Amino acid sequence: MSKIDYYQIALDKAKEMGYDAILNAGERDGWHYFGLVSYMLIGHKLGKPDFLKISDNGNDIAMAEGWDEIGWAIHQAKILNAH
Repeated sequence: MSKIDYYQIALDKAKEMGYDAILNAGERDGWHYFGLVSYMLIGHKLGKPDFLKISDNGNDIAMAEGWDEIGWAIHQAKILNAH
């Protein structure tokens, strides 16, 4: 069984969608979450951030939806990416 590179999958999809980078936002219920970053929007308040999620098998990719899921991802991203 080969190891799935969730980070690379997320980065490729983010670039395809016009984003510059991603941030790890943890794992929950069989999904790996990544925050999508656009450098030109840093510092601007534009509403809720976007989070991509990838299934454990690496075949399914979707956007996080709903404030419960997005709120959880925001909190996890802050914890995992604190300097």
